[in-house]
Amino acid sequence: MKYILDYFQPVSLERPSFEEYFLHQHSFCKHIDIHTPNHKPEGKYEIALIGITENRGSYASDISNGTDIIRNKLYLLNFFSRKTNIADLGNLKSGQSISDTYYGIRDVCLELFSHGILPIFFGGSQDITYGIYLAFESMKKKYSITTVDYQLDCNFENIKTIHFLNYLNQIILNQENLFELCNIGHQQCFEVPPHSNLLENLFYENIRLGLVRGNVPLVEPYLRDSNIVSIDISSVKHADAPGQIISSPNGFSAEEICQMARYAGVSDGVQTMGIYNYSPANDIAQVTASLIAQIIWYFIEGYTYRLNENPKNNSSGFQQFYVTLNDEHHLKFYKSKISHRWWTEVPARNGENIYIACTENDYLQALKNEIPDRWIKIFKKLN
Repeated sequence: MKYILDYFQPVSLERPSFEEYFLHQHSFCKHIDIHTPNHKPEGKYEIALIGITENRGSYASDISNGTDIIRNKLYLLNFFSRKTNIADLGNLKSGQSISDTYYGIRDVCLELFSHGILPIFFGGSQDITYGIYLAFESMKKKYSITTVDYQLDCNFENIKTIHFLNYLNQIILNQENLFELCNIGHQQCFEVPPHSNLLENLFYENIRLGLVRGNVPLVEPYLRDSNIVSIDISSVKHADAPGQIISSPNGFSAEEICQMARYAGVSDGVQTMGIYNYSPANDIAQVTASLIAQIIWYFIEGYTYRLNENPKNNSSGFQQFYVTLNDEHHLKFYKSKISHRWWTEVPARNGENIYIACTENDYLQALKNEIPDRWIKIFKKLN
C-alpha cells in the first residue's frame, strides 16, 4: 500500500481556535492513522478516508478547498470502536487532465480493494463516481451502484465531456458488468422523461423523494445490495445543508441522509462510499461540512456492525419461508436469525439463482398473492 501514498497530498490542517474545548481522548483524530508530512500510514486498515479536490467536472471552482473544512468537523467527533482501523490518506492529487484524475481514482480503488480496504471519498464533484466505476469494470465482476440525488445525472445531448450532471451517461451506455443501478430521492420537477424511461427499460430503479421521506427503511434493501454508494449533498434540502453547488428547498433531512449512510455502512456488499458537490462558499456556519462529517461517522458506525450474512453462504442462519402464488409461482424468503433482515431468492434461466435484499413487507405482500415489484424487475433482467 505504501506506493499509493504518492497519489496523495498529506494532511496539514490549521488547528481551529476552539479545538482545545472539544478535543479529548475519545476524539476521532486520536484513533485513526493520518498521512501527514512527517508520517506515512503503514498498518492494516479496514477503511481509508480520501479527500477530493478535483473541481474540473463542475462549474464550481470553490469546491477544491472543502476537504479540510470537513476534516476539522470529523476529527472532533467522538470515536466509538477501536476494533476498526482507519487511515486518512490525505487529498488525492489532481491529474494533468480530469481524465488522469479518473484513472488515478481507478488505480487507488483497485489497490485498496486488493487489501480489503474500503475507501470513503469526500469533496469534489460527483463525476468522481466515474473513476470508481472504472475500477469495478476492471475487476470484471457484477456490481451495483446506488446514487442519492435529486435528479438523474444524465444528459445525452452532450456525451463527449464528462461532468457532474452527466457522468451516468458513460456508466449506463458503456458498462459491461453493471447489474443494478438505483437512484434514491429524485424530485419530479427535475425529471427528464426520456432518462427515467431509459432506466425503466433497463430494469433499473429511480425512487422518488416523496416515497422515502418519513420512510427511509424502504430503501435499505437497495443500499444493502449496493457495491458503490454515491451521495450528492444537494439531495438534502437547503435548510439542512446550505453548502451545495445546486440548492433546492426540498430534499432529505439531515437525519434521513445519516440514516441512509448507516444502512450503507452495515451492508456487507458496499465497498466504497462518496459524498460530493460540497460548496464551502455557500456553507453558512459550516453546517454542511458538519453534516458530511456526520454522514461519514454514521457510515463507519454502521460498518462496525457488519455481520457478513447472506443466505447463499449460510442458509442455516436463516428462517426460510415459501409462498405459493396462484398455484404457479413459488417465492422463497429468508429471515436472518441474528439481524432479522430479509432476503428473497430470484430464479435465473442459467440455474444460478440470486438472493436480493428485501423487507418483511415484501413477504407480507407475497402472502396477499402480489409479487414485489423489485422481484419482478430482477427476474426480467435475469431471464
